[in-house]
Amino acid sequence: MKRQVWWSLALIAGAALVSAQMPRSEDGAARLIAHVKQTPASQLDSTLPKMAFEQWLQRQAGPDATIAWVTRTSADDSKHDTPWVEADISLHGRPGIVIMIADGSTKAGTAGKPKFRSLELAQAGDQAEWKNLHDLPLALKRARDNAQ
Repeated sequence: MKRQVWWSLALIAGAALVSAQMPRSEDGAARLIAHVKQTPASQLDSTLPKMAFEQWLQRQAGPDATIAWVTRTSADDSKHDTPWVEADISLHGRPGIVIMIADGSTKAGTAGKPKFRSLELAQAGDQAEWKNLHDLPLALKRARDNAQ
């Protein structure tokens, strides 16, 4: 029964990822993701080190985790679409943590300063949100504890 619920959740999450991806070119999405990956972690949270966000994230997530990067848009108002980069951390092949970074670029392509927006636990039967990116170790611990 648990396995059926888990697979159902995974299928729903996968469908949501496909339907919510930004309608941008692959090159545009790749540039947005690269921009966020290269952003210093300290720019996203002043308590973090001055290393690239991607490098910091991989160190925190550990060898048992995989990180998938996707882009999305969110309408902040009727005139602008805010591009988002999402880092989805899976632990042992199971969804675990979702991190959302507002890229700061405009629809017209003007680059801006990426900003941390959310850190969420997204597992079957357990959901939580943390206000700071430096809380990622706590979120990962909870995700790993739930997986056991």
